[in-house]
Amino acid sequence: MKPIDIPDGIDDPPQFLLWSLDELMPIVLALGAGILIEQVLICLLGAIGLVKIYRRYRDAKPDGFMLHSIYWAGFLPSKSKTVPNPFVRRFLP
Repeated sequence: MKPIDIPDGIDDPPQFLLWSLDELMPIVLALGAGILIEQVLICLLGAIGLVKIYRRYRDAKPDGFMLHSIYWAGFLPSKSKTVPNPFVRRFLP
């Protein structure tokens, strides 16, 4: 059987120009909020600063850390029977 070459970036998040999707969403939301409150430049500069801080934080942690944190905080509930409730911190026998 011949080995198959799998690309290294197959599990990477979708990219738009220079940013991944999780970095682009705060910029888009800040642009929308800036248009509504008529302070586009201030909102975009703040969003770009937050994205730089977020990127530094994300790159220092292992893959999947942010998704795990969102689940642990209870913002990603699951109806699966194999995934425990994130608010149950102690399991008794």
